[in-house]
Amino acid sequence: MAGADSGQGNGAPAAAENNFWLWGTWGKRVIKAPFLTQKVPGKIRDIIIGQNFIIALKEDGQLVSWGEDKVGCLGLGTEDVNVQDPRKIPFPSDFKGKVVDVQYGRHHVLALTSTGKVYSWGDNNKGQLGLSDQQNRYEPVAVEELRRWTVIQILALDHMSYALTSDGIVYAWGDNTDGSLALGHDKAVVDKPEPMMRMQGTAVKKLVARDCGGSGGKGKTVIAFVELADPLPQKDSIGGFDRPLGGHGRHEDKDKVVLSDDMEKDIFEGVDLMRQVMDNTQDWWEHILKVRHGSPYNDNPLQVDDLSDKKDADNCTAMQLDTFVALDQLEDASYELDKFIQSARAQLFEIRKKKGTKNVKFMLSLFMDDCKLRREKIRRAVAARQLIEYKRGMPKDPDLLATGADRGADFLRKETEAVSSQLSKVRDLRTYDLFTRVLQESLSEVLEAKLQVLGLQEEIVKSRSGQKPNLAIPGLNILMGRWADLKRFSIYNLYQECNLRGQGLAFNSDDEMFSFLVTSSDAKIDQIIQIDKDALVSRDSHIPGLCYELLAENAELRKMCNAYQLKVLLLSSEEGNEKALATSS
Repeated sequence: MAGADSGQGNGAPAAAENNFWLWGTWGKRVIKAPFLTQKVPGKIRDIIIGQNFIIALKEDGQLVSWGEDKVGCLGLGTEDVNVQDPRKIPFPSDFKGKVVDVQYGRHHVLALTSTGKVYSWGDNNKGQLGLSDQQNRYEPVAVEELRRWTVIQILALDHMSYALTSDGIVYAWGDNTDGSLALGHDKAVVDKPEPMMRMQGTAVKKLVARDCGGSGGKGKTVIAFVELADPLPQKDSIGGFDRPLGGHGRHEDKDKVVLSDDMEKDIFEGVDLMRQVMDNTQDWWEHILKVRHGSPYNDNPLQVDDLSDKKDADNCTAMQLDTFVALDQLEDASYELDKFIQSARAQLFEIRKKKGTKNVKFMLSLFMDDCKLRREKIRRAVAARQLIEYKRGMPKDPDLLATGADRGADFLRKETEAVSSQLSKVRDLRTYDLFTRVLQESLSEVLEAKLQVLGLQEEIVKSRSGQKPNLAIPGLNILMGRWADLKRFSIYNLYQECNLRGQGLAFNSDDEMFSFLVTSSDAKIDQIIQIDKDALVSRDSHIPGLCYELLAENAELRKMCNAYQLKVLLLSSEEGNEKALATSS
């Protein structure tokens, strides 16, 4: 499997490269004499070794593999399970960035990209690929359950997989025999990532796996670091200096103010730290300017702003870019800004105890605020764009193009279904600010009014066929729809969602979680009945006002019941934990 020289699988021989030396136990073989592997052109950043195959991570972020594996670990497809020369592992068309880490379990592979996304392939009999099934994969597949978060570390152990997000939350999936994933339940197979809620009160910084012997000498222990020591100072690092630069820092004249060694050292370290942070921030800022999305608009045509007025190669302004660019590009820009925020926060954490860093902290804080505002602006643009698309969207059904006398009962029924579908999409869309929330409510009002018009048209069609129309039915249908939304919403489901799925949230205490759930439940109910506050638009004169008042009162009572239900759930959970502790002791 390791030879003198070879190609990349395209038939053309490549120049031999000194990749790595290899010796020790490999599968069923024992390599007693180190031999030099010369397979991959270019520099290698890391490798993983299976029973009969090797995967190499190249300096440019590409993965190549060679050898033999029947369950798909080569990542080259179902036809190529035995290859002699390295071949590039193909990733899906939506792949962005480059691979920065690759991990190997018993018979499955995880890869982490520079955009914080996770891909998996290989054996999946225990759900260790996290793809909501137990089917093997022979090429990399994105772990969709983690796509909404930025993953900063991955870990593969035996038939288990772990991922650490930028929020400090650990997700686990795969073989959960005897509860080995520590998820708090005994489901034997976990086929998609679940948050480890036991650690939700602390933000994890790093995951490490250590050999501990275990049964048969094969046991491994996972360690999640919460607080990490600061990096070694320069004087303690290998080859570092043990005294300040620039002389002794002492003076024979005691009447003059002189710098001690420690003061001189602090000054030099502070200046050097400022230089490093300035360089980093400058690089980040230049990259943000290239991204463009989220930059301010020029709201004053008489004022020239080189930043906001700057146009790209297509001669587009920031307003035009946010209006017409693809939504996935806006999402990518939001991820980029999130990475900058995390990087700046990490630098703040690193220098928090150093002296003379007041200006550095101020600059990093300003940079983080700018990134947050740009990310908020992008999210607002995405939500507004989606609402606009829902407003303009209509199924491409030829029957819906009918006009005049052709608008019969079947046409009205199809159009009602189409409008109802758009209304559900609008209500389910997540909004981030007051502007998009008002836009969402206004669009919901318009769609409800459209449904009521369609209902009246149906009654008119009935009258033409000799049936007696009921003009109150369209308004009652709208009212019943709001009532059904209230009935479908369950605070228990919200509690389970936060408790079991995590939603990327971490709570420091049960009281904090309780407060969040109450606020979220009230917001959900308010969203359902908010439309009724515009009585002129939302109420039908054929429906007694008492019906609308009863619906609003029912919503208020549901708020009170939800708060009470949450309190009972928390108390029951605490009692259950106490009983469990008492039983175990």
